[in-house]
Amino acid sequence: MRLDVVVAGVGGQGVITLATVLVRAALREGYDAHLLAQSGLSQLGAPVFAHVRVGTPAGPSPKIPLGGADTVVGLERLEALRLAPYLRRGGTAVLSNEPVRPYEARFRPHRYPARKDVEQAFPGARVIWVPALELARRHGPPALVSAVMLGALAGTTGVVERENLVACLREERPALADAEVEAFFEGFRAVTGRED
Repeated sequence: MRLDVVVAGVGGQGVITLATVLVRAALREGYDAHLLAQSGLSQLGAPVFAHVRVGTPAGPSPKIPLGGADTVVGLERLEALRLAPYLRRGGTAVLSNEPVRPYEARFRPHRYPARKDVEQAFPGARVIWVPALELARRHGPPALVSAVMLGALAGTTGVVERENLVACLREERPALADAEVEAFFEGFRAVTGRED
Protein backbone atom coordinates (compact mmCIF):
# COMPACT_ATOMS: atom_id res chain seq x y z
CA MET A 1 0.00 0.00 0.00
CA ARG A 2 1.19 3.48 -0.85
CA LEU A 3 -0.34 6.95 -0.97
CA ASP A 4 1.28 10.19 -2.14
CA VAL A 5 -0.67 13.36 -1.29
CA VAL A 6 0.08 17.02 -1.93
CA VAL A 7 -1.90 19.53 0.15
CA ALA A 8 -2.09 23.28 -0.50
CA GLY A 9 -3.87 26.30 0.88
CA VAL A 10 -3.10 29.61 2.51
CA GLY A 11 -1.80 30.53 5.92
CA GLY A 12 -4.32 29.98 8.69
CA GLN A 13 -6.23 27.17 6.98
CA GLY A 14 -4.36 24.34 8.71
CA VAL A 15 -2.43 22.81 5.79
CA ILE A 16 0.47 21.82 8.05
CA THR A 17 -1.92 20.52 10.72
CA LEU A 18 -3.70 18.31 8.17
CA ALA A 19 -0.40 16.91 6.89
CA THR A 20 1.03 16.37 10.37
CA VAL A 21 -2.07 14.50 11.58
CA LEU A 22 -2.02 12.29 8.46
CA VAL A 23 1.66 11.41 9.00
CA ARG A 24 1.23 10.73 12.72
CA ALA A 25 -1.78 8.48 12.09
CA ALA A 26 0.11 6.58 9.38
CA LEU A 27 3.09 6.08 11.70
CA ARG A 28 0.73 4.88 14.42
CA GLU A 29 -0.47 2.17 12.00
CA GLY A 30 3.08 1.07 11.28
CA TYR A 31 3.48 2.69 7.86
CA ASP A 32 6.56 4.54 6.77
CA ALA A 33 5.66 8.23 6.30
CA HIS A 34 7.43 11.36 5.08
CA LEU A 35 6.40 15.01 5.32
CA LEU A 36 7.79 17.96 3.40
CA ALA A 37 6.18 21.29 4.24
CA GLN A 38 6.65 24.93 3.27
CA SER A 39 5.01 27.64 5.31
CA GLY A 40 7.29 30.66 5.11
CA LEU A 41 4.82 33.55 4.94
CA SER A 42 1.78 31.64 6.09
CA GLN A 43 0.72 34.25 8.63
CA LEU A 44 0.15 36.71 5.81
CA GLY A 45 -2.27 34.47 3.95
CA ALA A 46 0.51 33.38 1.65
CA PRO A 47 0.71 29.94 -0.02
CA VAL A 48 1.35 26.90 2.15
CA PHE A 49 1.93 23.39 0.84
CA ALA A 50 2.84 19.96 2.16
CA HIS A 51 3.89 16.71 0.52
CA VAL A 52 2.92 13.55 2.41
CA ARG A 53 4.14 10.10 1.43
CA VAL A 54 2.68 7.07 3.21
CA GLY A 55 3.53 3.45 2.44
CA THR A 56 5.59 0.37 3.00
CA PRO A 57 7.99 1.98 2.10
CA ALA A 58 6.85 5.58 1.65
CA GLY A 59 9.37 6.41 -1.06
CA PRO A 60 12.97 7.51 -1.25
CA SER A 61 12.30 11.21 -0.67
CA PRO A 62 9.62 13.33 1.00
CA LYS A 63 9.19 15.39 -2.19
CA ILE A 64 6.56 14.02 -4.56
CA PRO A 65 7.59 14.43 -8.20
CA LEU A 66 5.37 16.17 -10.74
CA GLY A 67 2.73 13.72 -11.94
CA GLY A 68 3.36 11.48 -8.91
CA ALA A 69 0.59 12.34 -6.44
CA ASP A 70 -2.30 9.93 -6.07
CA THR A 71 -4.40 12.64 -4.45
CA VAL A 72 -4.19 16.40 -4.11
CA VAL A 73 -6.07 18.34 -1.46
CA GLY A 74 -6.76 22.00 -2.15
CA LEU A 75 -8.03 24.12 0.71
CA GLU A 76 -8.20 27.18 -1.57
CA ARG A 77 -8.87 27.52 -5.34
CA LEU A 78 -5.80 29.42 -6.52
CA GLU A 79 -3.51 27.08 -4.62
CA ALA A 80 -5.48 24.10 -5.97
CA LEU A 81 -4.48 25.20 -9.47
CA ARG A 82 -0.83 24.98 -8.44
CA LEU A 83 -1.43 21.37 -7.41
CA ALA A 84 -2.55 20.25 -10.88
CA PRO A 85 0.92 19.36 -12.20
CA TYR A 86 1.50 17.07 -9.20
CA LEU A 87 -1.56 14.88 -9.74
CA ARG A 88 -1.03 11.65 -11.66
CA ARG A 89 -3.33 10.75 -14.53
CA GLY A 90 -6.46 9.17 -13.06
CA GLY A 91 -5.77 10.60 -9.60
CA THR A 92 -8.20 12.36 -7.28
CA ALA A 93 -8.45 16.06 -6.48
CA VAL A 94 -10.29 16.85 -3.23
CA LEU A 95 -11.00 20.57 -3.33
CA SER A 96 -12.67 23.09 -1.06
CA ASN A 97 -15.58 24.72 -2.83
CA GLU A 98 -15.48 28.17 -1.23
CA PRO A 99 -13.16 30.86 -2.54
CA VAL A 100 -10.70 32.18 0.04
CA ARG A 101 -8.63 34.84 -1.64
CA PRO A 102 -4.98 34.47 -0.70
CA TYR A 103 -2.66 37.44 -0.30
CA GLU A 104 -1.61 37.32 -3.96
CA ALA A 105 -5.19 37.36 -5.29
CA ARG A 106 -6.02 40.52 -3.35
CA PHE A 107 -3.82 42.47 -5.77
CA ARG A 108 -5.18 40.78 -8.90
CA PRO A 109 -8.81 39.90 -8.16
CA HIS A 110 -9.60 39.57 -11.87
CA ARG A 111 -7.19 36.61 -12.05
CA TYR A 112 -8.81 34.59 -9.28
CA PRO A 113 -9.94 31.27 -10.83
CA ALA A 114 -13.55 30.22 -11.23
CA ARG A 115 -14.53 26.70 -10.24
CA LYS A 116 -14.70 25.61 -13.92
CA ASP A 117 -11.13 26.86 -14.48
CA VAL A 118 -9.92 24.72 -11.61
CA GLU A 119 -11.78 21.65 -12.90
CA GLN A 120 -10.25 22.11 -16.37
CA ALA A 121 -6.78 22.03 -14.81
CA PHE A 122 -7.37 18.41 -13.74
CA PRO A 123 -8.17 16.54 -16.99
CA GLY A 124 -8.70 12.82 -16.50
CA ALA A 125 -8.91 13.23 -12.73
CA ARG A 126 -11.74 12.57 -10.31
CA VAL A 127 -12.57 16.01 -8.89
CA ILE A 128 -14.47 16.14 -5.60
CA TRP A 129 -15.73 19.50 -4.32
CA VAL A 130 -16.29 19.86 -0.57
CA PRO A 131 -18.12 22.81 1.06
CA ALA A 132 -15.32 22.88 3.63
CA LEU A 133 -15.67 26.40 4.98
CA GLU A 134 -19.43 26.03 5.40
CA LEU A 135 -18.98 22.70 7.20
CA ALA A 136 -16.15 24.06 9.38
CA ARG A 137 -18.22 27.04 10.52
CA ARG A 138 -20.92 24.70 11.83
CA HIS A 139 -18.49 23.65 14.56
CA GLY A 140 -16.20 26.62 15.12
CA PRO A 141 -13.62 28.84 13.45
CA PRO A 142 -12.60 28.73 9.77
CA ALA A 143 -9.36 26.99 10.80
CA LEU A 144 -11.44 23.80 11.09
CA VAL A 145 -11.35 23.62 7.28
CA SER A 146 -8.29 21.39 7.64
CA ALA A 147 -10.23 18.89 9.76
CA VAL A 148 -13.09 18.89 7.23
CA MET A 149 -10.67 18.26 4.39
CA LEU A 150 -8.84 15.56 6.37
CA GLY A 151 -12.19 13.81 6.80
CA ALA A 152 -12.87 14.16 3.07
CA LEU A 153 -9.41 12.72 2.33
CA ALA A 154 -10.11 9.80 4.69
CA GLY A 155 -13.42 9.14 2.95
CA THR A 156 -11.78 9.28 -0.46
CA THR A 157 -8.64 7.20 0.10
CA GLY A 158 -9.31 5.01 3.14
CA VAL A 159 -5.55 4.59 3.45
CA VAL A 160 -5.34 5.40 7.17
CA GLU A 161 -7.97 4.22 9.65
CA ARG A 162 -10.42 6.90 10.74
CA GLU A 163 -9.93 5.99 14.41
CA ASN A 164 -6.21 6.77 14.18
CA LEU A 165 -6.82 10.02 12.33
CA VAL A 166 -9.35 11.08 14.99
CA ALA A 167 -6.97 10.15 17.83
CA CYS A 168 -4.12 12.14 16.27
CA LEU A 169 -6.44 15.06 15.54
CA ARG A 170 -7.42 15.14 19.23
CA GLU A 171 -3.74 15.15 20.25
CA GLU A 172 -2.72 17.86 17.78
CA ARG A 173 -4.96 20.65 19.12
CA PRO A 174 -6.56 19.48 22.40
CA ALA A 175 -8.38 22.78 22.99
CA LEU A 176 -10.35 22.33 19.76
CA ALA A 177 -10.51 18.53 19.86
CA ASP A 178 -14.27 18.05 19.95
CA ALA A 179 -14.92 20.65 17.25
CA GLU A 180 -12.12 19.20 15.09
CA VAL A 181 -13.55 15.69 15.32
CA GLU A 182 -17.04 16.92 14.43
CA ALA A 183 -15.59 18.83 11.47
CA PHE A 184 -13.62 15.73 10.41
CA PHE A 185 -16.81 13.65 10.27
CA GLU A 186 -18.61 16.42 8.34
CA GLY A 187 -15.92 16.11 5.66
CA PHE A 188 -16.08 12.33 5.70
CA ARG A 189 -19.88 12.37 5.27
CA ALA A 190 -19.66 15.00 2.51
CA VAL A 191 -17.69 12.64 0.25
CA THR A 192 -19.09 9.25 1.29
CA GLY A 193 -22.70 10.04 2.16
CA ARG A 194 -22.27 7.61 5.06
CA GLU A 195 -23.19 8.35 8.67
CA ASP A 196 -20.98 5.65 10.25
